Amino acid sequence: MNPAPVDWGVAFRIVGGGILVVFLIMSLLAIATTIMGKIFTAREAKKKAAAKDAAAKEAAA
Repeated sequence: MNPAPVDWGVAFRIVGGGILVVFLIMSLLAIATTIMGKIFTAREAKKKAAAKDAAAKEAAA
């Protein structure tokens, strides 16, 4: 009972493809997180600026 020979080229291609997919997905998640962070930071900055302007107008009146 002899085991079937291993085709190492195919084995490395499968492993390499899996690692490539993982890094691709992680890169997309990192890009999405960065974009979402910039969007939320800009929204918070606008809210703070609006509150500061409203406070300044209220104090001036």
